[in-house]
Amino acid sequence: MRFNRHFETNIYAATLYQFAIGLLMLWLTRFFFVIYNWDSSAIGSFGELMRLSMHGIRFDLTAAAYFNVLFIAMRIVPQPLQFNRTWLKASNWVYAICNSLLLAINIGDTPYYNFTGARLRWSNVMTVATDDGAGTIFLHYLPSYLWVFIIAVAFIGALIWLASRVRIRHESNPSVFRRCVIFLLLGGCTFLAMRGRTGSGIPLAIADATYAVRVAPQINAVLNSPFCLIRSLNPKKSNNEPVLIFFSEEELATIRSSVHTPADSTILKQRNIVTIIIESGGAEWMDSFTIGHESGSLGLMPFLDSIATQSAVVKNVMATGRTSIGGATSIFGGFPAFDPFYYMLSPYNKNTVDSPASLMRDKGRTTVFYYGVNPGSFNIDQTAYAMGYSRLCDRHTYGNDDDYDGKWGIFDVPMAEFVINDLATVPQPFMAAWFTISAHGPFTLPDGYDTSRFRHPETCPERGLEYTDVALRHFFELAAKQSWYNNTTFIITGDHGNRDFSATRYGRDYIRNRVPLIVFTPDGSIAPDVFDDRMVSQFDIATTTLTLAGYDEPFVSVGQNAFGDADKLFGIYRGDGGRYLFADAHRAIYTDSKAENIEEIYSPSADPFFEHPLAGPDSMCTALLRRGQAFLQDYTCRLNGDKLSNRSSN
Repeated sequence: MRFNRHFETNIYAATLYQFAIGLLMLWLTRFFFVIYNWDSSAIGSFGELMRLSMHGIRFDLTAAAYFNVLFIAMRIVPQPLQFNRTWLKASNWVYAICNSLLLAINIGDTPYYNFTGARLRWSNVMTVATDDGAGTIFLHYLPSYLWVFIIAVAFIGALIWLASRVRIRHESNPSVFRRCVIFLLLGGCTFLAMRGRTGSGIPLAIADATYAVRVAPQINAVLNSPFCLIRSLNPKKSNNEPVLIFFSEEELATIRSSVHTPADSTILKQRNIVTIIIESGGAEWMDSFTIGHESGSLGLMPFLDSIATQSAVVKNVMATGRTSIGGATSIFGGFPAFDPFYYMLSPYNKNTVDSPASLMRDKGRTTVFYYGVNPGSFNIDQTAYAMGYSRLCDRHTYGNDDDYDGKWGIFDVPMAEFVINDLATVPQPFMAAWFTISAHGPFTLPDGYDTSRFRHPETCPERGLEYTDVALRHFFELAAKQSWYNNTTFIITGDHGNRDFSATRYGRDYIRNRVPLIVFTPDGSIAPDVFDDRMVSQFDIATTTLTLAGYDEPFVSVGQNAFGDADKLFGIYRGDGGRYLFADAHRAIYTDSKAENIEEIYSPSADPFFEHPLAGPDSMCTALLRRGQAFLQDYTCRLNGDKLSNRSSN
């Protein structure tokens, strides 16, 4: 037999064979995904990889069934053209197109996973699709990831070659009864494959992957990207947060309250507030915040480290998501945007929210947001506007594309000058926010910029952070010359953790998602201090901001003051598969997707990489679970009931 010889069989066997080839190729792409992201996968051996990949077959089967449903229907539905040669050729084209797309999605998501930390969701697609600059950024990245395209072509070529080995044997006058029986049988099997399970009222879900894993990061080795994309296709569902109930209203009130009345402070009330959000500003890459690095100083942000020594610093702050829009929602709105939830694309975007900028705007402050990218990019400026920043300054407002990186936005150094010059025209006291951009891919710098003094002169995320640090130094040097400088409280944080380093051991949930919180007052009105006895959530920054601004009326926020009672604070993150991570200064626990049961326990101080699970649970874990459940109930009820504001019924 020659290697390239074809074989003949009937239409049904040929269909099953070709479907099996598509399923096999999808299953094999999992190994490419895992090997590329090996350091963040937490897989200890090849045997464990094989075990996870076998569990992944049911998810692959569901995805393959969805992508092949038209092809299967063309082959098995009893109708006059079923055995027509032209019809069969058309079905082969449908097969090739649909399965090529199936493989392309799974392979293409392999490097994209580093940016999101999760398999592809429909919300990711919609976020990119609504960004005017996404095409330019994609074209810039394309040469760097050409090897992904080559691998995809190789997989697709193998798929088509193997699938074309079969030829359908012509059958004369097949029985209509036989055709109908086979149609019902194969059609039923296809339906069950799409559902992913039998005997249940709900289909196979992303969260079901948790049952196959030993530790959380392994979930993505079980899942595949087409499956996750399909299961998140319903925009209403993927941007809905279901109400979670664990306690009676009376019991909930004894555990937590989201109604705050900060003490009146005439000193703080008259101060300006400037919030600086560092793009990709993960805490682990700043020497003053690192807890995992053992190799000495990284030296990426020496100026920011120097500011930290003069500031009130919270060392352990957990971002609630992996995206800039998620971070912006938490910082500006005071509530989490757990992936894949996007507030501005959700049915809640009409809710009234007691956000710091909106409340301070109503007190008469001018509120302005600086973000040197294209209008509407990733819905971040819309989020800022919805949360009370009444004036937006973007790339068009900047007005000089000589300082445009050609892909993303205005370089940080010239944007720093623009912010300072513009604030000189803003009446005091003001509330302003600046979102930097240069530590975002593609990490380009101005033509001819001298990087010889950088530790990382080559194009990489580290260089982007070094350049942003230069921009921050320039910003504060200029600000120090302004009349408003000494009367300003600066709040510095990051939008999300170190997602550009996800393919390392620093890609584990806790160590990756930490962001800094620095509160700096040039006149020393807030004394320098280091708060390392607490765990804080990113959305606590909004409550902290209102406290620092001296807001003296009751307001609603699901966050807490980061400098308040440490026992009321904890970090929360929802990872892939829908599992929750609750963490305080003593324990970190993973729960199931319903936040009902503790599945893993770690010590964040002794084991920030989450490599050594603890036995338990003990009383600290139980208490942490209770606080986490109370938060989720309070938050989801308020979000769904439009009760995130004291200006609405609460």
